[in-house]
Amino acid sequence: MESLLEIHNLKTYFYTENGEVPAVDGVSITIKKGETLGIVGESGSGKSVTALTAMRLSQGKVMGGSVRFKGIDLLTLSDEEMRKIRGKEVAMIFQEPMTSLNPVFTIGNQIIEAIQIHTDVSKSKAKQRAIELLSQVGIPRPERIVNEYPHRLSGGMRQRVMIAMAMACNPSLLIADEPTTALDVTIQAQILDLMRDLKKNHNTAIMMITHDLGVVAETCDRVCVMYGGKVVEEGDVQEIFNNPKHPYTQGLLKSVPTLLDSEEQTRLYSIEGNVPIPGSLQHGCYFAPRCEYAMDICRAEVPEFKEAEPGHSYRCWLHEFDERGDLDVKNLVKST
Repeated sequence: MESLLEIHNLKTYFYTENGEVPAVDGVSITIKKGETLGIVGESGSGKSVTALTAMRLSQGKVMGGSVRFKGIDLLTLSDEEMRKIRGKEVAMIFQEPMTSLNPVFTIGNQIIEAIQIHTDVSKSKAKQRAIELLSQVGIPRPERIVNEYPHRLSGGMRQRVMIAMAMACNPSLLIADEPTTALDVTIQAQILDLMRDLKKNHNTAIMMITHDLGVVAETCDRVCVMYGGKVVEEGDVQEIFNNPKHPYTQGLLKSVPTLLDSEEQTRLYSIEGNVPIPGSLQHGCYFAPRCEYAMDICRAEVPEFKEAEPGHSYRCWLHEFDERGDLDVKNLVKST
């Protein structure tokens, strides 16, 4: 399958009073045409900054790498050239629709503007297209809603409006940043069904940024696990869920409650410690301070991102030593 978006060794830093902070530190991600790729990890792992950098919307400074969309490096384009691609070829659904929609303009005006920026149609035809889009995303009475202001709609309705706006020009790639956050489970299911329909009907590739592994299992073809601004594991969803290699991925999966959990279990599993402050760790694997299997080399050297088997890559010293037979991983005890 042909690659649509290729992010290679991307580095995005923020300048603070304490110096440069690497929010994205050498991230490489590929999305193929018509594919749904999940980007998962705790808050602060660099998921959203990676997407915003790809869209040229990040406030950070790009210190290296490339973002190639259909072979064109987006980071080398002028602002005007990027505006022609953003919204038409690549669209983004932001995490909080209330802060993304302009409160002083109607829903219709905002969708009409997005359509007219990228297509040569009259305002009346653009309004009719806006009504059609609202209907497609399951909004009742679209002829009335098109004249409403954002604050008059519920969270789920506003998220549907954001999806309608993003799909106005049938983009090749849709970046969805936590599209179901703060929505009740019924609305979440409807939003996910809607995105699956968009993918099916328009062959749209989707970058799904989320912390919800259930969403990943239900909607994604492949998944990238991020931690500390780096990709620590990547592979097919089924392979990652059934055979996670990185201790961080294993911890994320263990923290998901299931119906098979013991009735006597009173506490859900959680990974000890917190995500490191960007820039606070200078050496070794960023997950080492929280890893129950950490060795001396984990604290001294950053492991390479390598392929464990076709289509499944990881960044961990543990499994490299295991492959060599240098240690018994199954009987490894927590390092002191």
